[in-house]
Amino acid sequence: MKARELAFAALLKMDRAGSYSNLTLDAVLEGEKPSEADRRLASQLFYGVLERKLTLDYALSRYMKQKPEKLDPEVQVAMELGAYQLLYLSGIPQSAAVNESVNLVKRSKKRSAAGFVNGVLRSFLRDGCRIVLPEGDWTARASVETGMPPEILRLWERDYSRDMAVKLAESCLGRPPLHFRVNPLRASVQEAAESLKADGAEVTLHETIPNCLEVSHTGSVAGLKAFQQGLAAVQDSASQLCALAVGAKPGERVFDLCAAPGSKSFVMAQEMKNQGEILAFDLYESRAGLIRQGAERLGLSMIQGRTGDASQYDPSIGMADRVLCDVPCSGLGIIRRKPEIRWKTAEEIAALPPIQRAILDNAARYVKPGGILVYSTCSLHRAENEDVVQWFLERHPEMEPAPFEGTAASVCGSGNWQATLTPMDGFDGFFIARMRRR
Repeated sequence: MKARELAFAALLKMDRAGSYSNLTLDAVLEGEKPSEADRRLASQLFYGVLERKLTLDYALSRYMKQKPEKLDPEVQVAMELGAYQLLYLSGIPQSAAVNESVNLVKRSKKRSAAGFVNGVLRSFLRDGCRIVLPEGDWTARASVETGMPPEILRLWERDYSRDMAVKLAESCLGRPPLHFRVNPLRASVQEAAESLKADGAEVTLHETIPNCLEVSHTGSVAGLKAFQQGLAAVQDSASQLCALAVGAKPGERVFDLCAAPGSKSFVMAQEMKNQGEILAFDLYESRAGLIRQGAERLGLSMIQGRTGDASQYDPSIGMADRVLCDVPCSGLGIIRRKPEIRWKTAEEIAALPPIQRAILDNAARYVKPGGILVYSTCSLHRAENEDVVQWFLERHPEMEPAPFEGTAASVCGSGNWQATLTPMDGFDGFFIARMRRR
């Protein structure tokens, strides 16, 4: 299968199954084993259409009587792929963008719609691929410009400001940087970088976070020797910073209550020089297994991957010097990694804070006197972040804010105890709060 066919298949799979975008695309690519050039283009088309779906459907709707969502999925996706290439990929001939979309419809056994797809795309092309932006409500215009649903724009306006809402939406476009965490127990930063370069990757050191590399042109990560040998693991810089904020020291006992797939536990274990104990929990055994597999690959024997409900107290596990609860959240800070998150409903988002409060409330019971508790999300939403922490501190007078230390202090601000990171700063969107039991 060529790039357009791969993207077409993956987008249809997303439409039918509604699974995670990265898992969907990986499954399609691994099944077909395309060339590296086709893999790159398929990825660009797939994520581009997911990001710009709202914009593409709005642009195409001017040339048809029915709404795009009323079309057969094969027809809608083929037209979105064509329109995306016409609007955003200057290196692709316009005739190829149209003709290949028509061919996709034909090959998908929707031959009767081929003329319709051809007519709509050529009408769009004759108009200069021009998008006439809606007037009136600011969210309607910003939504078309950024591909972000109005509901998310209004949420961010309430939490921050209108200007910030638009900037956040713009920051969710395009592919995010790929960061690796070097495993200092297996390699130096230089050794890990050289291994990645030997496999054809381009590598630069992160400006502020130790043992963090920004990597590009990797191809399949699983095929990299640095990954296979446990020299480094994929992890965004914000996630690394969250684990560093815990401040785990060698010989301590640490709980990671919502740990799978385990990347933050791995960073803490490395900081602890593999000395001490980390209990890393997930609700499901299959995901706890991922923690154990990752720990074994990285040579981190101090980590125990276990099943456990983070919202339910388990007296049998005792207490810890430090507890991390990176809670289930809406993911509004990582839309650029998982574009489908933008379509979460208000009801889905509103259901999360009670779960988050229950986990944080329970987590406090495990913290020793003088111990540290870190609460984090990959969301940009006050109801999941500051509001949860404020509720918690009012309920728990035995807990107090604890300033960030070390690298976390240098990035998040010395003296601060909670921080919001955004894609505009080069990070995934993250919220981190650090507290101490008196």
